[in-house]
Amino acid sequence: MSPENIEHWVGDYGYGIILLGTYFDHYGIPLFIVFGGIAASTDTLNVFGVALCGFLGGWIGDLFLYFLGYKTGLDYWRQFAWVRKMDGAIETVDRMLRLRPALVVVLGRFLFAVSKLVPPFAGMVRYDVRRYIVFSFLGNLLFAGAYTALSFASGKWMIDQLGGFKLASIFFTLIVLGMMIALIRRLKTSA
Repeated sequence: MSPENIEHWVGDYGYGIILLGTYFDHYGIPLFIVFGGIAASTDTLNVFGVALCGFLGGWIGDLFLYFLGYKTGLDYWRQFAWVRKMDGAIETVDRMLRLRPALVVVLGRFLFAVSKLVPPFAGMVRYDVRRYIVFSFLGNLLFAGAYTALSFASGKWMIDQLGGFKLASIFFTLIVLGMMIALIRRLKTSA
């Protein structure tokens, strides 16, 4: 799914595609919210509608994954080898949910890919439903609000910059990503 397609879909289908897109797109940058915020900066969409749809899509997605994990339970998932390999991660999430539940659920929403691991694991370890719903609500509210506000505020600037997008910026981005990957690997080996 390319950013150009997402931009086209947001322009054509508006709020509905933002809601569906944020429901399904939780593994990377929330492009549907970002393009919705940019569209709002050009008065194509309402910024509050973008934030609301981004919030609802993310929250519904988190609740679906939580209840999927809660309904099936950890024993069901342990029959799969790839889940058994993640026993350490599951125990870490369980321990973190007992020690700092708000931090894990709310701030875990901002960590890409992790945002889709916390909800089902929280359900699998039977974390309290009411508390999860409240913390997930807050996390998604902050997440959608932050991304909508940032993309709305920088939307006109982004549109102006796209005209002068140069190959050097792509190389710079790749270098920064490479440095981040190397740093993460180094931190993993030292831990």
